[in-house]
Amino acid sequence: MTTKSAALLTAVMLASILFMGAGLVSVDAGGHTVSTDGYGISSSAR
Repeated sequence: MTTKSAALLTAVMLASILFMGAGLVSVDAGGHTVSTDGYGISSSAR
C-alpha cells in the first residue's frame, strides 16, 4: 500500500467515524422530543 492510498484510507475512515457519530447524536437528540398528532396534542396528554 502506497503512502498516498494509506493517507486516503485514513481520511475516509476518520470521516466515516465522524459522520456516524453525528448521526448517533442526532438520533439520540430526536428521541427526546414529544410526539404530537398534528393538532398539538401530545401522546402523554391522552
